[in-house]
Amino acid sequence: MLLLLVSTMGMAQNKAIQSFLSYTTYNVPGDEPFIENALAFDCSSVVYRQYEPGCFKATVEVQTIFKKGDKVYTFSKIALDSPMVKDTTKITGAFIDQQRFPLENGEYLMEITVKDLNNPKQIPYKSEQTVVINFPANQPAVSDILLVESYQKAVKNTSLTKSGYDMIPRVYAFYAPSVENLTFYAELYNSDKIYKDGGQYMLSYYIQSYESSVKMKDFSFVKRMDVGPVNILLNTINIKNLPTGNYYLVVEMHDRNNNLMASNSVFFQRYNPGCEVKFEDLASTQIEHTFAANFNNLDTIREYIRCLNPCCSETERDYANNLIKTDDLKTMQQFFYNFWATRSPLNPKDAWQEYYNQVKRVNASYSTRTKKGYMTDRGYMYLKYGTPDKICEEPFEPGAYPYEIWHYYEVAGQRNKHCVFMSQDMVTNDYQLIHSDIIGEVNNPRWQMMIYSRFYGPDYTGDIIDQTDAPGAWGTRAGDLYRNPR
Repeated sequence: MLLLLVSTMGMAQNKAIQSFLSYTTYNVPGDEPFIENALAFDCSSVVYRQYEPGCFKATVEVQTIFKKGDKVYTFSKIALDSPMVKDTTKITGAFIDQQRFPLENGEYLMEITVKDLNNPKQIPYKSEQTVVINFPANQPAVSDILLVESYQKAVKNTSLTKSGYDMIPRVYAFYAPSVENLTFYAELYNSDKIYKDGGQYMLSYYIQSYESSVKMKDFSFVKRMDVGPVNILLNTINIKNLPTGNYYLVVEMHDRNNNLMASNSVFFQRYNPGCEVKFEDLASTQIEHTFAANFNNLDTIREYIRCLNPCCSETERDYANNLIKTDDLKTMQQFFYNFWATRSPLNPKDAWQEYYNQVKRVNASYSTRTKKGYMTDRGYMYLKYGTPDKICEEPFEPGAYPYEIWHYYEVAGQRNKHCVFMSQDMVTNDYQLIHSDIIGEVNNPRWQMMIYSRFYGPDYTGDIIDQTDAPGAWGTRAGDLYRNPR
């Protein structure tokens, strides 16, 4: 089923097709699990053709392949029509499609290709994701958590129907200031395998800071659930007073002794500049006889606070940047100790020392003449997201500026993500982040054009509007290394 989400402004007809993917996995006790893909298509990046007098629609082809090892497990290719519109000069936003694929437990490579059938010359959207299906037959489990744009009672079953409701998925895990509620859906399995006599068990769900793993005050909830093969959780959390930041929404199943039986989480971002965060609790933080009390030099503790920047939340970062402009040594010590105590209550000193060892590592690897390593883009990303699983370094590719492509198998609740860095100066060692598909980082689909502008010139725009792949030439490897890191 396709749904038009927004239609208010004009569109361009020849841009590279833009599509956004989210997916969730579910179990069917006694049957095969399945994956549910939600694809959102940017209306301004597809071509609308007239099919009836005064009526226009876009048509996209979606090819989905699931590979298990070297073999194709299942395959689908379908053509999807957008909703009809009457005025193609007033279209923006996105329309979405949702499909389900039964999959047995295991690991798969999911390959998706989207083409605009009304514009064969347009650049297709391609995505590769590693998908893991793991629902043990006799153990409690929590499905993936679906972020929901809206829902209503189902009149008839469609691809959007779950548990008697039609749910429009929220493909973009971003909540703007105008959004005050976070609605979500999850399924809970096999509690009856633990309690065969029936009764109830405990369910908790809460919002947790991505950077510190701390539960957010006033955003934690508990409820009792009846024992059964499948339980449904469809709830809404008011996030009006949730500060700007990166978060996980966590769902947990607990037994009657409050032991964790199963859990799952989903990453999301909140932008809420009108929400003020206060740090009054710092005044009561006791630092005597702690490691932070030993940092008595203002310049030293300022430097230590600066290097926390990559792993700070937005609110912590703003507070810290203002704090180091003062001469308030005690508050700096309190902030520094509280920062690590919230992340590692049992041993904050060791947590700091482990992190500082990483800081020294990036300083040794990425420092420039004017910046310490943690201040550079590579140092920042390394400290924020950890060691990449693969790094492709190309300092001398013909016709290209020096570049690096980092590949993370899993990061920030997302799978198969990349970071692309480039240097226009081979002397300074200062590589800038020019593209990443990690949510919340700089995203530039035309990053290849930047890398190869050394050969084609800074004003080169490609053969078609919004060209993203560099023209094929001897030695060009960036696109291949991005898709197939090695």
